Amino acid sequence: MSQLLYNLFYYKTLVTSFIAPISSADKALQLFATPTYPKKDPEWEVEFEKNVPHNVLNIPYKEHIDEMNKRMKDKSTPFEITLIPNLPETFSCLEYLPDPNVPKREETIICIHGWGGKSLNFFKFIKKYQSQGFRILAPDFPQHGLTGGTETGCHIFGHTLNALIRYLNSPVYLIAHSLGNVAFCVNYAISSEYERSLIKRYVGIACPDEFQFIMRRFMDMIGLSNRAWEPFVEVNDKLHGIKITEVSESKIIENFKIPILIIHDENDKELSYDVCKTIGEHLHYKHYKVGSEDAEKKPTFYTSKGLGHRRILRDDNIVDLSAEFFSEKIYPC
Repeated sequence: MSQLLYNLFYYKTLVTSFIAPISSADKALQLFATPTYPKKDPEWEVEFEKNVPHNVLNIPYKEHIDEMNKRMKDKSTPFEITLIPNLPETFSCLEYLPDPNVPKREETIICIHGWGGKSLNFFKFIKKYQSQGFRILAPDFPQHGLTGGTETGCHIFGHTLNALIRYLNSPVYLIAHSLGNVAFCVNYAISSEYERSLIKRYVGIACPDEFQFIMRRFMDMIGLSNRAWEPFVEVNDKLHGIKITEVSESKIIENFKIPILIIHDENDKELSYDVCKTIGEHLHYKHYKVGSEDAEKKPTFYTSKGLGHRRILRDDNIVDLSAEFFSEKIYPC
């Protein structure tokens, strides 16, 4: 979109949303809930898909929907569920098996992509994890990658993650990028205590703290006036089936006394570093040691420099940092 067209759209939205905030909030939600994708798949992801053996699992949602209907009735989750989203029959999940030449690990690593992303965004991480004996599952959320569907959003991401954890019913390590970290939060909001206990470690890359920060940033980007904020909150809560503006990574993360590593880049233009660093203040453990209690302390909130929001997933140092965190004995402190 040219600068002139963008300016026209921005000021039209600003005026319209001031005059008619409710209808403008509805229209803004339609735009907000529509993912944007790269114009073409990156060459490195295409090559990886061709050359690295994998299985495509199509995992049904039916059991998950039945379980969520029960939880909606008995209100047995940390957040009250008011709606089951429109889920397709199945979601696709790429399965990468561990290197047969190394000891197999008990835990499965789940790679959780962000908005407009897909499973192959973690191509740099997958081979490293295989070499350490891990089985890796990389789901494509509805309307992303190989998975279809009529609806998508962080609530759909969270429901899919919850369905996958229940499908596995065994210990998992999670690594998430961007909005995938909100999936971690939504999963907590709709999980049973047992399902939460299956999460043994978590690495969050480029995390938003509060979902409403993303909503505010979107409002500013399209020119939605402040008069439309409350209607915009209402339509978002209705869509997501939980009070999405109450979802805060920093508050939810306090409930996990497991090894957690948060990684954020100082130059992230999409999710401000200043907003994200609040999460670090709420981590139960501020440091960890690798291998022994006598090892050097490392921060559980790691700051990278010069990698931005997306290139961070292609950085060898970040890959190695996460691989060490998953594969070695960790002493939180």
